[in-house]
Amino acid sequence: MLADLWSPERKVLLERDLWLAVLRAQAAEGVPVPPAATAAYEETAHRVDLASIAARERRTRHDLKARIEEFNALAGHQHIHKGLTSCDITDNITQVRVRRSLEHLYGRADRVADRLDRRKRTAGASESLRRSAARLRTVAARYPLRGLKGPVGTAQDLLGLFGGDRAALARVERRVARHLGFTRVLDCVGQVYPRSLDYEVLTALTGLTDLPTTGWNRRGGPWCEIRQLAVLLRGYTAMAAEVTGEQWNEGDVSCSVVRRVALPGAFFAADGVLAALERA
Repeated sequence: MLADLWSPERKVLLERDLWLAVLRAQAAEGVPVPPAATAAYEETAHRVDLASIAARERRTRHDLKARIEEFNALAGHQHIHKGLTSCDITDNITQVRVRRSLEHLYGRADRVADRLDRRKRTAGASESLRRSAARLRTVAARYPLRGLKGPVGTAQDLLGLFGGDRAALARVERRVARHLGFTRVLDCVGQVYPRSLDYEVLTALTGLTDLPTTGWNRRGGPWCEIRQLAVLLRGYTAMAAEVTGEQWNEGDVSCSVVRRVALPGAFFAADGVLAALERA
């Protein structure tokens, strides 16, 4: 599940789903969008050619612009991304992946805890897992979406499409957030959402390795694997802490290199912990 969610193909598909959600919401608020254009985007959204996108990126020297051009070329129209900036797409899709990863992990942690209870092994591990799952569930429940904020947080370009109608802008943002599965949207952000959210998520993931030491063969097997994965999780969390210090409230996309490694890496490591416990 996580391998698919964090794959390059899935990223493109999620972005196209977001562009379509924004396009439909804009049309509902009176922005001129030909129905044939929306239909063409919907019909071609599943056609992902990573090699073609990479070729466009080499020419444009901009990853998101390459993906916009590719989607427009497939559909034969140029109506997506109106009034938006890069982080309206990239940050929101990263957050979708983070939230879905959390949902996968707390669900799996509960199932593993039930399995350990049935096998009556590794004393206290099931209780610890349930506490960690509850923490992850809490983090996911209050996790907010950045939303459609433009390059500096004012959503001025998007607002211009609605003739300055802030109520229309708010309706579009709420509609898109619901489509992505979020009930909370940040009110005041700049170019990026606060990277402290990443740190909070990764800190919660490390709780999956806080297991009792009794009942294990501590010279090998799952215990040894979990200890090594715990080192990885602490490393990824340290990476997030460094970015948080630089991108607390305002910032740019200079943090992307760290986060492209730390976020999926931490989720894969946490999933590895649960896989090891399933074999315990």
